[in-house]
Amino acid sequence: MPAFAYRAYLADGATEVGVVDAPSRQEAARRLAQQGRRPFYLTQDKAGSARLRWPSAGLGLTKRIDLGHLFAELSVLLNAGFTIDRALGAVVSGEANVARRKQLQAVLDITTGGRSIAEAFLTLPGISGDVAALLASGERSGKMAFICQRLAETFEAKAKRRAAVVGALTYPAFLLVVMFGALIVLATVLVPALEPIFEGSSAPRPLTMRMLSALGTVFTGYPFVFPLIALAGLLTFLLASRSSAARNALSTRLLKIPLFGPLITNAVLARYLETLSLLLGNGVTMSEALRLATNVSEHASLKTSFTAIEEEVANGARLHVAAAKAGIFDDPTLSLISLGDDANALPVVLDRASKMLQSALARRIDTLLKLLTPALTISLGLLVGSLVVSVMTTILSINDLALQ
Repeated sequence: MPAFAYRAYLADGATEVGVVDAPSRQEAARRLAQQGRRPFYLTQDKAGSARLRWPSAGLGLTKRIDLGHLFAELSVLLNAGFTIDRALGAVVSGEANVARRKQLQAVLDITTGGRSIAEAFLTLPGISGDVAALLASGERSGKMAFICQRLAETFEAKAKRRAAVVGALTYPAFLLVVMFGALIVLATVLVPALEPIFEGSSAPRPLTMRMLSALGTVFTGYPFVFPLIALAGLLTFLLASRSSAARNALSTRLLKIPLFGPLITNAVLARYLETLSLLLGNGVTMSEALRLATNVSEHASLKTSFTAIEEEVANGARLHVAAAKAGIFDDPTLSLISLGDDANALPVVLDRASKMLQSALARRIDTLLKLLTPALTISLGLLVGSLVVSVMTTILSINDLALQ
């Protein structure tokens, strides 16, 4: 019996990916509907591709669509008077990469088939539930161009931060590779040439020489060990990425790392406030906006805090009281939320609070990046210097042997 891969909405609004066995596509859709699933993507699963999916789909083996550029293009076209279908068609025709064009064409096919824009965009990698909720609210309110513009700004800012971090780490990474190569040369060439001098002598070999000798023995006698270690690490990461318990434990530890943990938290909080602002500004109810905004974070601890805020507001608490009780916002942000609550202007005030957090985040990241490169360079210099001192100590110990 044929199998059909599907993506569907569940009763609580979450999305699910899976495979269903059915004699036809129509029967597969009917069976999913009977199970309480609303499929927005359903296609025949050839050769078990969905069942044998690589554990992490976002490994960069296939180029992803630049979401910042995509939403920027859509914003321009929508502001020029194009309908969403015509705008998507123009973007598809202008895409040169075949794989990305197929992904965009699938989105266009879903929208022209009568599905909502949010359902169509959920088929793209990188589109989370909160982004789909924003698109749905823009579709209902007629502000799709504005929503696309804000999403473009968000994704472009993330891309710039990622590029800045990669650029700052490129030079230290190059130094690490060079230093590792130097260690291999010392362990396989220099140390074997010096070891015969210590043979037959009562003087012990220096610690550095013993360590380099062990490294050289492993590298020359068992060269497959290093690739196996790398492969084992990769497989461990892939298996852990499929375990919710492992992901939650990792995210909890990540948020507790000094300097970097607060940066991640502030980035998520800024996105949370921005999503709330846009949803409320597009006519979404408070309870629904809070529920949808919880999808901005994959970190279990932050998601728990967002859920607690949603429950407090559902029980009658005001937003600033629930936010204060959650204990994740700073005093200036809480003060702004309180003012917005009192003035009945939460969309404007939440947007302002989000921009303040984003500005503070950008300044902190810039400062860290400016300090990161010299700090890593100095650390590597100290490491290389200690290695040189160790080699010199070994050479001096050889001279002592010659004098004995």
